[in-house]
Amino acid sequence: MNSRKLGAVAGTIALIVGLFTGCGSSEDASSTSTADDSDNGKSVTYSVADSKESIRVASGSENKEVADAVRQAAEQADVSVTVDYMGSLDIMDALRNKGHHAGRDYDAVWPASSMWITLGDTGHLVKDQISTSTTPVVFGVKRSKAEALGWTNADGTTKPVPTKDIMDAVKDRKLSFAMTSATQSNSGASAYMAFLTALRGGDAALAEADLNDASLRSSVKTLLSGIDQSSGSSDWLKDMLVNDPDSHDSMVNYESLVIQADKELTAKGKEPLLAIYPSDGIAVADSPLGYVDRGQGKERAFARFSKAMTSKTAKRIFEEAGRRTGADGALTYGKAAKVRNSFRGEWGIDTDTSVLKTISMPSSDVIERALDLYQTVLRKPSYTLWVVDYSASMSGKGKSGAVKGLQAALDTDQARASHIEPGDDDVNVFIPFNGQAKVEQTVKGNQTAPLLAAGERKIASGDADVYNALNVALCNLPDNRDDYTVAIVLLTDGRSKTSNRDGFTRLYESEGKGVPIYSVMVGDADRSQLDDLAKMSNGKVFDGCDGDLSGIFREVKGYN
Repeated sequence: MNSRKLGAVAGTIALIVGLFTGCGSSEDASSTSTADDSDNGKSVTYSVADSKESIRVASGSENKEVADAVRQAAEQADVSVTVDYMGSLDIMDALRNKGHHAGRDYDAVWPASSMWITLGDTGHLVKDQISTSTTPVVFGVKRSKAEALGWTNADGTTKPVPTKDIMDAVKDRKLSFAMTSATQSNSGASAYMAFLTALRGGDAALAEADLNDASLRSSVKTLLSGIDQSSGSSDWLKDMLVNDPDSHDSMVNYESLVIQADKELTAKGKEPLLAIYPSDGIAVADSPLGYVDRGQGKERAFARFSKAMTSKTAKRIFEEAGRRTGADGALTYGKAAKVRNSFRGEWGIDTDTSVLKTISMPSSDVIERALDLYQTVLRKPSYTLWVVDYSASMSGKGKSGAVKGLQAALDTDQARASHIEPGDDDVNVFIPFNGQAKVEQTVKGNQTAPLLAAGERKIASGDADVYNALNVALCNLPDNRDDYTVAIVLLTDGRSKTSNRDGFTRLYESEGKGVPIYSVMVGDADRSQLDDLAKMSNGKVFDGCDGDLSGIFREVKGYN
């Protein structure tokens, strides 16, 4: 293993969606309602009346799609279940008792892939592990795009496509795609490992020597250059594409989330995605549920819950949601109407298990090195504009929090511990603002010290004009946007006059269309204004009300 030990990978916890689990909502297990969206449903409790037992589960964010299975399992097992939704790398860190989840003793873990239990369970605490379902990581490509690329048959079904053909389509600028970050999310990490394996050739798992191959690096870098939108969450990536289907041709995601996206797109009268299965290597998420034995004496409650999560009822719910529960990726209830409605051939979904040419995962040392290589060398460069409030209300703790946040995201050593360190071609632009705004620093690569020094020197004073500051950011976007994943990060504790919104909207439509705005809300910031920015730009609002701006900034950086 190289100098960046597995603990550095585990540090990505602060980046993942589960950051806000302390602000979660609660719902009754018998309720048909979903979690309160005020914090995006990060924590949900399925309460069972009169039950004297409870368990807490650290779960992958993609499992929100099968909440009904958890609800019925809680009732069947007679145990109240709290689910904290987070990224798979979060779960790894929770097992290691590090990062944001240090000290939180989860009774069970439920990541997307057993790979993260293997990497995180250094204390050998997890037992009674069982796969609840499987889903391959595939390309979801708009029907018209798939047809134009020749990836469909005459009957409308899709062809298995070699990874090299996908790479060539990217190279010829015929295809771009959204994908989660390989250092922040299992779907991105799994896809990336499949890219490496397929483009290396052969069926064996990757070895350390493979990662030194210049030709392989070049091929994977070319393929990753097709990413036009990054993300820290598979579920959020699906929602992003559904909310703005005209902005993206395709995404790399779980087959189950391609199915969910198609259900929503079809309901909106929009063009569906077709599932494309790389013919030379696919990573499959096995969704393992395991008990974390810290001597808390909840084995029996977990055993009942685990049995209920693999019952006939649960399996049917999983398959209705687009997951597979049979051996080797087969369907257990493929003849059921609701299951057929999910696994639809006209969406390119292939239920023949022969299409799933699964890769062999390498050793933990090789995975660690591969993730390091992704972040520092192979991924598409990012161009991030940091628009930070320095109005009078930010003086004191507000400013110090903002400075610590910038350091967490951009200080080389701190960022490396979270696997978000800048690559050589990354660009970071610092735009502090109050009533006025201007570019204070622009830095390239890992030479971020001048930007951080400028952030610390800046004095907080005056009022805040968010829209003016965003206008400055829009006027400083890169000319060659296709060469970067571009994002604006806004931190504010204030409100702006809505009269300034129209001018900003016009400028965004003409200069910034497609650039996401990620807002960090602190203090008395107007949530409605920030939600409006997120809706307009297909971005996201992060709640920094707990004051942990370091963690928030790290998470935000995971989206770019």
